[in-house]
Amino acid sequence: MRLFLSTLVAIATLALSQEALAQSKSPVVIWPTLTPAGDAPAGAALHRPEPLVDKDVFDRAQELDATLRDAVQDLGFTLYVADAGPVAGHARDEDLLARAARSAVGGEDVGTWVVSPRIESAGGAGYLVRIVVAPPNGRELRVRVETAPAESVGVRGLVMLRDLLSPSAAAQAATERDRERAEAGEPRANATPPRSGGRAVLAVNAALFGGFTSFSLQRSSGSTDPRVLYPLLALGAGIGVGSALLVSDEWDITTGDAWYLSAGAWWGAGAAFLIADGRHLHPFDDRYSVGVAGGLVGASLATATLALTHKPMDDGDAILTHSGAAFGLLLGGAGELFYRGLSTMQVTPYSGMGYGTAIGLVSAGALATRVSISPSRMLLIDLGIGGGALIGAALASPLIFENATPTNTRGWLTATVVGSVAGGVTTWWLTRDGAPGRSSAFLPGTPTAGVIGETPTARGSRPVYGIGWIGTM
Repeated sequence: MRLFLSTLVAIATLALSQEALAQSKSPVVIWPTLTPAGDAPAGAALHRPEPLVDKDVFDRAQELDATLRDAVQDLGFTLYVADAGPVAGHARDEDLLARAARSAVGGEDVGTWVVSPRIESAGGAGYLVRIVVAPPNGRELRVRVETAPAESVGVRGLVMLRDLLSPSAAAQAATERDRERAEAGEPRANATPPRSGGRAVLAVNAALFGGFTSFSLQRSSGSTDPRVLYPLLALGAGIGVGSALLVSDEWDITTGDAWYLSAGAWWGAGAAFLIADGRHLHPFDDRYSVGVAGGLVGASLATATLALTHKPMDDGDAILTHSGAAFGLLLGGAGELFYRGLSTMQVTPYSGMGYGTAIGLVSAGALATRVSISPSRMLLIDLGIGGGALIGAALASPLIFENATPTNTRGWLTATVVGSVAGGVTTWWLTRDGAPGRSSAFLPGTPTAGVIGETPTARGSRPVYGIGWIGTM
């Protein structure tokens, strides 16, 4: 059986290799550029541009013809110059396939690459360029359509031909474009994310929470025997991983979903533990059990939110939820200290931190279902909140360093909270997306700096740096 399968694999590999070799040996026929950029039903509308009727289209067509003929040879193919192109009315799709089935190499049935470029004016936007390629002995057509300005028709035609004749180069070009869009913060085009891409994140968090649950049960029982603890930790982690895998197999869990669920579990556990600690729950080990209960409640609320809204969370939504809980923790602690009016900062406000965490978690989790924000922008807002809090605390620090009275303490806390809120709002305002047409009347445009052009040299183009203004004056 193994020998039979190996033989089949070898035959398939040989067939693919022979097909690839045949296509590489096939010459390329470049038909003259036609207009308009489409395949008319009867083929009569497709014709060569006339210099007296539309000189601009004629000039661009001549440029495109010369560029494509040079590009074919640069790509390593053989240009077949004996084919003068189709006669009038015979440039339809089936005509391309019929020509591709006829070989231009004597004695070898390898077929022919057929390239049929088309162009038409697109008004003020430039020119619509359409290139149709029929592979040797193929039954399908490869088509690329792009709109290019007049000065870039030849360059865009060269890139389109390269992608059509070289599928591997086209795939590499698509990967590079996706990488550039990702770096620019744009969504990837034609990219289908894998199902349950957050499986690993969910499994890791579930394993850790399962271990924490086992640890809490062991501490609540009053046992400190490690011979009981370690098997319980392994059991809890195993149950957590198994549950995460079952959930990710049943539902499509994205990375954002996984981090959103982890926010509900961990911040919920932290809020419950802090509240129990602030209320001095005894015995002390029972506070771990309360933390586990809070984590289960938080995870349940997050799961219910995902189920009811039917909105897959992205990474920005997850960061918003985590940030809301952390901001609530700081505000809750500051609120308790403000309420007490202490003259010393040696007291830890566990209750306020716990309630603030719970309120921030629920509020941010609900807000994440209504808004959409990029991860980078959310992190910048977090940075603004932290920086604003530090600035406010620094400016008001003389209140607690010289004479730490309850009134001075409240003033310092107020300055810290106001600074954090102001920093967050300012960062949100500065990082907002500018809609078209929202520029001020007295500033009709935006400044720009960096690479503003390029200069051709003997060794290639060199960037030109400077400052400029984009807009109308």
